Amino acid sequence: MKPLRVLVVEDSEDDTQLLLRELRRGGYDPSHIRVETAETMSAELSAHAWDIVFSDFSMPHFNAFEALGLLRNTGLDLPFIIVSGTIGEDRAVTAMKAGAHDYILKGNLKRLVPAVERELRESHSRQERRKADETIHRLAYTDPVTNLPNRIRFRELVQEAIVNGQREQRPIALLLLDLDRFKDVNDTLGHDRGDSLLLQAGLRLRSALFAPDVIARLGGDEFGILLPRLAAPGDVRHVIKKLHDCLEVPFMIDGIPIAVEASIGVATMPEHADNADTLLQRADIAMYRAKQMASDYAVYAPEFNLHSPERLGLMAELRDAIEQNQLLLHFQPKLELKTGRIVGAEALVRWQHPRLGMVPPDKFILAAEQTGLIGPLTRWVLIDALTRCQGSRREGIQLRVSVNLSARSLHDPLLPKMIAEALAATGAEPGQLMLEVTESAIVLDPTHAEENLVALSRMGTWLSIDDFGTGYTSLASIKRLPVNEIKIDKSFVTNMLTDKQDAMIVRTVIEFGHNFGLTVVAEGVETKEVLDALVALGCDQVQGYFISKPQTCELLKSWFTTSPYKIGPADVVC
Repeated sequence: MKPLRVLVVEDSEDDTQLLLRELRRGGYDPSHIRVETAETMSAELSAHAWDIVFSDFSMPHFNAFEALGLLRNTGLDLPFIIVSGTIGEDRAVTAMKAGAHDYILKGNLKRLVPAVERELRESHSRQERRKADETIHRLAYTDPVTNLPNRIRFRELVQEAIVNGQREQRPIALLLLDLDRFKDVNDTLGHDRGDSLLLQAGLRLRSALFAPDVIARLGGDEFGILLPRLAAPGDVRHVIKKLHDCLEVPFMIDGIPIAVEASIGVATMPEHADNADTLLQRADIAMYRAKQMASDYAVYAPEFNLHSPERLGLMAELRDAIEQNQLLLHFQPKLELKTGRIVGAEALVRWQHPRLGMVPPDKFILAAEQTGLIGPLTRWVLIDALTRCQGSRREGIQLRVSVNLSARSLHDPLLPKMIAEALAATGAEPGQLMLEVTESAIVLDPTHAEENLVALSRMGTWLSIDDFGTGYTSLASIKRLPVNEIKIDKSFVTNMLTDKQDAMIVRTVIEFGHNFGLTVVAEGVETKEVLDALVALGCDQVQGYFISKPQTCELLKSWFTTSPYKIGPADVVC
């Protein structure tokens, strides 16, 4: 006798016994449970394993269609045979289309055993095919070293998350994490130990995430991390910290401790891309940006992408442009609201290209930073800005000049030496110079940034945090950094009269700066209404097109003679 586990959906015990007797005649030894409601059927499907389900077509509180639906919802692939005395041909066809495997009239049970044998064989075949499909799927979509999803599967998951995020109007983030100097492990210890390190790293990284976050190995020493349910884009920072923290303890490979560090690139939807391929590409660009800056992570920005013929060509010409004096500075004045005086000017570099005309800074500044030309470019800007500041001082125009520092310059240990040399070469005093750095540049490498800022402050230069509110500078960092000024990013100032959140940010930054004893400057002031609103909020200084657009030193001096503003406060030594 062949054992058979039978679930019978039937309200008649007599009919159930007739069915079981027919199975015994056919050589089966059935063990069974009879149910007649959805609740009891659901409970038995969960509590026990079954080989086959028989169901009456119509019962007082249940029917075959409901039973079939309940079975399908569990995900179980069991033969489902309707055994009924009331089913008609039309209903039988409908039931088969709904997923029933066969139907048998209670008055013709001699068909029961052949139907059971056939469905059990086909069920076995389906299970074998499913196992084969699962094996093929695993090989096609799983990384064999780490057992994580591979690049193909990860891309599918990213695209699914994008579709869901767009439907629910919710941001998602994609992180690419690359283990630094992993090639040294392979070269020194061999690929087997390298694979062991990848496996352990994958396990640790996965332990730092929560469902439904996804981690995959994309190849080599690169992992992809999908964050499909962000409450806000800023939450990415917390995940990045957890990922770095989980890698801090050295890995033990055959008794050898191996320290691992990682670089992470971040791209988000909808800000950076709305499809999987572009999001992956931009996270990859950001990851290489992080590597170039020797930083823990970088968030994608369009300027990071240098792989265009135009940019490559410009970089080939930029060194000559610096040497041949094709660059020039424009200056935008800063107005002190309390006194109505122009107290400083920000130096903004332009490139007078002999063929392309005036090239704006966003076309070459970041590219210069990534190709190593930022040092010569910064040196040129410092010398020219301080030279013109000195010239204006001799004419009685005493203004402090502001110069922007790139992230790479900020982290360069030779930066204080460069500043000292520029001051010595021009004869300018340190107090004549304001150096502006962005929040994001500080966050890239807080330790080196703080060391250089402290050195520059001790030298006597003034320091400003530009684009404040767009980065992630902590309160503790601000407390430690010897800065004199923070500048509210123009993206908040421009719309502060129409966007309540922007207005709240502007108000908060002003109060924050004053609580720390800092001067607060608002950028992007383009209308009198915005200017009046900033006066009412107690902002200290402003700059923007309503005051003056950036212009050459000569034109700015001419503007001074006709502008309604006085020039230079008493405390400016420039």
